[in-house]
Amino acid sequence: MSGIELQGIDAMMREIRQRLTSGVDRIESRALRLAGEPIAEEMKENVKRSEVNYVRSRHYVDDIRVSRVVRREGVKYVLIGATKATSWRGHWLEWGTSRTAAQPHVEPAYHARKGQALQIMAEEFQRGLRR
Repeated sequence: MSGIELQGIDAMMREIRQRLTSGVDRIESRALRLAGEPIAEEMKENVKRSEVNYVRSRHYVDDIRVSRVVRREGVKYVLIGATKATSWRGHWLEWGTSRTAAQPHVEPAYHARKGQALQIMAEEFQRGLRR
């Protein structure tokens, strides 16, 4: 009986697994960032722009954005909100102070657009896996 010996199969399988994994990671990262955009836009729409002209720093509304994808303990996520430069103003808006009433904009934006965000993620996964 003659046998066939294949060399390099293990290396080839490692390469295939690595390419599939990196492709899924890219698709997942793109889906997360795209899904965060509608929530960020809703947050911007829910915040009232003050009349104060900020010369040294940005206005809070102009600073709301979707972060780059972060991975912590194997879980990928994005942060949606203002950067450190203006996030302290958002805290006062969301929760209020002893002198001003709360003007929630983060939680209502999430609840208003979470369905759209999930739809965007599903479409992005389908598009990415078809390639």
